[in-house]
Amino acid sequence: MTSIQRSFAGSVLALASCAFLASAANAGSITNGDFETGDFTGWTTFGDTSFDGVDPFAAQSGGFGAFFGSDGASGISQMVNLNDGAYVVSFMLSLQDSATPNNFSWTWNGVAQAPSFTDTTAFGYQLFTAKVMSSGGSSTIAFTFNNPQSFWLLDNVDVTAAPVPEPSSVALLGAGGLFLLARRRRLRSGQ
Repeated sequence: MTSIQRSFAGSVLALASCAFLASAANAGSITNGDFETGDFTGWTTFGDTSFDGVDPFAAQSGGFGAFFGSDGASGISQMVNLNDGAYVVSFMLSLQDSATPNNFSWTWNGVAQAPSFTDTTAFGYQLFTAKVMSSGGSSTIAFTFNNPQSFWLLDNVDVTAAPVPEPSSVALLGAGGLFLLARRRRLRSGQ
């Protein structure tokens, strides 16, 4: 192996290691995203919270989940400290009744994200995910609800680093690069 090839292979391995460590450092960044404290610890509530809370009936898994059924808009938010990079937000959401009006939306750093629902029909717990970006420091996630006749249910909110290629994939890419480099040299030398 030439010094260029060794340098290239070392760079690929170093890059893969850094990416893995960066993703591990921010895994599971939400505080009390599963509401297992039995309350909104870690979250800031806002709006008309008279019919919002945490209770076993709202759990998708574990012992507790959050419910939202106020007449006016209400919700929860949380500031999350993250490194620069891509993240995946995931949460479980359910609507208990099709009565209208009902609304759900969520934001990342004040920017509306999908999904959002207005006057939708009832559905059981479903997993929703979205890729978001952080520029480092703190980011804010917020969920807003309205459902005067019934309840929105929320559970298992999480923010994790977006997947990076597995080290074996990165090594395979590096091997492919080395192969192309060797082939290019042979072509240049006329072999």
